[in-house]
Amino acid sequence: MITFDLTINIFILLLIVCGSVLTGFLGRQRQLARKTRQIAELEREMIQAHAELLDMQKEFCELEARMKDLTSPVIPMKQAPKEEGLQKKQMEERKGGLRSDRPNRTA
Repeated sequence: MITFDLTINIFILLLIVCGSVLTGFLGRQRQLARKTRQIAELEREMIQAHAELLDMQKEFCELEARMKDLTSPVIPMKQAPKEEGLQKKQMEERKGGLRSDRPNRTA
C-alpha cells in the first residue's frame, strides 16, 4: 500500500484561516455598506415624495377653499341659524314694538 506523507505547518494553516475570515468580513462589510447607502437613498426619495404630496394636498385644499368661497351662497350654512334668530327678533319688534318684551300686569 502506498502512503503519502503529508505535513501541514500549523502556522500556515492559521494564516490561511485568518485570511479567509478577513476576506469574508471585508466582503460582507462592503455589502452592508452598499445596502445601507441604498436604504438611505430610498428613504430620501420617500421623504421627498411625501413632501411633494403634502404640498399638492395643501394647494388642493387652498384651491378648494377658494372655489367654495366663489360658489357659496351669500349666507353660509353655519351663519344661517344665527341670522334666523336675528330676523325673528326683528319681526317681533316690528309687530309688537317694545311693549311685547314687557310683562303683562293685570291687577
